[in-house]
Amino acid sequence: MKVIAFSGSARKDGNTAILVNAVFKELKKEGIETELVQLSGKKIRGCIACGKCFEKKDGLCAVKGDIVNECIAKMVEADGIILASPTYFSDVSTEMKALIDRTGYVAKANDDMFRRKVGAAV
Repeated sequence: MKVIAFSGSARKDGNTAILVNAVFKELKKEGIETELVQLSGKKIRGCIACGKCFEKKDGLCAVKGDIVNECIAKMVEADGIILASPTYFSDVSTEMKALIDRTGYVAKANDDMFRRKVGAAV
């Protein structure tokens, strides 16, 4: 079993990563493999609502050149997904919002490909 976490904090190894690692500590006690992807410093842009994911249905976002398709592949492989973000003005970070919008749109276009995965927020 594997759980992947995505930290949307602008600060690498900041408070959000510390909280995710606290969750990971408990998961590791149960023998669950973990991986943390920190969006800090990575190129990521928002959804452009092109609809190509509904046309192609290939499990990928049509927008290339950033981390999103790599994140989608990691989500597909994982049994559980954690989305972690600091709270900025009553919302998640812009990086996390972009990840949620694009991966969610691709998942919907591809028969809800994240269905039956365990999810959590930090």
